[in-house]
Amino acid sequence: MKKKSGNPGLRGQLIEKSIEAYILSLETINRLSIKYRIETFTYLICNAWELLLKAKVLSDANNQRTSIFYKTKEGKERRSISLRKGLDLVFPDDKQPIRRNVELVETLRDRATHLVISQVPKEILSLFQSCVLNYHTCLNNWFDIALSDRVPAGMMAIVYDSSPERFDLSNKVLRRQMGAETANYLMQFQAKIKDESQSLGDPVEFYIDIRYKFALVKKLKDGDIELSNGLGGTPTQVIEVPKDSGRTHPYRQKEVVEQVNAALTKTQIKSYDIQCVVKVYKIEKVPDYYYQSSVKGSLKQYSQAFIEWLVEEFNEDNSFFKGVRQKSRAMGTANSNSSRR
Repeated sequence: MKKKSGNPGLRGQLIEKSIEAYILSLETINRLSIKYRIETFTYLICNAWELLLKAKVLSDANNQRTSIFYKTKEGKERRSISLRKGLDLVFPDDKQPIRRNVELVETLRDRATHLVISQVPKEILSLFQSCVLNYHTCLNNWFDIALSDRVPAGMMAIVYDSSPERFDLSNKVLRRQMGAETANYLMQFQAKIKDESQSLGDPVEFYIDIRYKFALVKKLKDGDIELSNGLGGTPTQVIEVPKDSGRTHPYRQKEVVEQVNAALTKTQIKSYDIQCVVKVYKIEKVPDYYYQSSVKGSLKQYSQAFIEWLVEEFNEDNSFFKGVRQKSRAMGTANSNSSRR
């Protein structure tokens, strides 16, 4: 017996591949050891959405293949609808929060082809978080499929390894680390997310702000987020990964000086030089380089990455430390003059 065009088998294959891409996207974004995790996440989550939308369009059209495939032209490969077309068909309203969320993630994916995006501000993480939760909601609503048995609720929470509240794209050290072009683009993208979220009425389907604190409470009404084993629960939003500062930032100022001097051959620095660098480049706002516990009297701690950055800066410009000392003194003079006025 001849199978009908666009039989449910195609829809099932699209859904299964979509789910696989979705799970891979979560595994990638939450694996902190992957340096290319931001870009890879955007590729995979967009692929998951594109396949899911095709399955939805196909289902709405009674499984007619012509709903997702363009008419084949002689000598040309067969083409199917794009992610943008799928969004347009399923969400006709171009201000629909889920549609706008996926469209912005796709925009970032396309831009990631030309930029190296190793870190992102909390606004983009918030955009990602909504994208992840929206997918699970739509999969459940459209096809009555829940991923509770394949994806734990905690896995749907995007993990980050440094506080996004301290991610400052205007910081000179961070801009140098990621490149001015990438930093400028992310600043513009960050502003666009904020403006659009406000214009849409701040819906969680578009953007989930990262302001949650995790605690165990006896009364449900006292909590921000409900955790559950079943379908009725709401997955937690963002989890900050506890870190051992003794491993991530093992050096005190004295040890930083010793490590840098051991790596340099043309000069030797002193503690004062480190103090000037911290002051001029606002290192205390760069969590990858600096850590200090909130406990009163705690020592300032620095990472291996900070030492490597100092050595790299000097090797590129042998007058680096001299210049930093001059800038630090100038900043002190300016502050002194201001206080006299």
